[in-house]
Amino acid sequence: MAEPGYEARRKAENQRASGNIDGAIETLEAYLYSDPHNCKVRMDLAKLYIVEKGDKDFGLVQLDAILDIDPDYDDARKALVSVLKNKKRYNKETCEHFEILLPKYPNDLALTHTYGTFCREQMLDFKTARECFEKCVQKEPDNVMFRLSLASLLINDLRMYKTGKEHLLVADRLQPYNKKTKAALRRLEKKKFREDKGPRKGFLTRFAKQKF
Repeated sequence: MAEPGYEARRKAENQRASGNIDGAIETLEAYLYSDPHNCKVRMDLAKLYIVEKGDKDFGLVQLDAILDIDPDYDDARKALVSVLKNKKRYNKETCEHFEILLPKYPNDLALTHTYGTFCREQMLDFKTARECFEKCVQKEPDNVMFRLSLASLLINDLRMYKTGKEHLLVADRLQPYNKKTKAALRRLEKKKFREDKGPRKGFLTRFAKQKF
């Protein structure tokens, strides 16, 4: 016997796949009138609003509703922090969600990366952000996104240009057609230093003495 909401979820997914996003939303919302506590259906609805419609606020309402129904529904909590990490006014709430999730999922690198991004961009905690990104790179050294996040932090926030460049070069080898990586390398070469002649005129003098 199919689980409750299965037919509605399947119909909504077919509608989404065919480009009928509004129809998919209507299908799920109609089902929730009769079964408002179905977290899987509500989770699908939240994803439609956040990913397909770009309506993060209403998507957050759905995620909050799921956690009210089932505080242990961690997929909803993970989705919540992925959205809230960019909203400074929710920093305290976001920290509370991370405090619940991180001890439970120490090997979830996507979650670790999200936390590192939050620490860097919202909390300005570059030390913790570096620890998160380095853990991700150590576990998945061929993941270009992890490499670029670490390189960006090292270069732009910690001013560890040489180490940051090393990660950019690895990312470039992994994805030689990645335009963002090549652009970052060009900017670094132009603005910071030339390997053949050392730091450019006007460049931070302490870079020449910095140990890596």
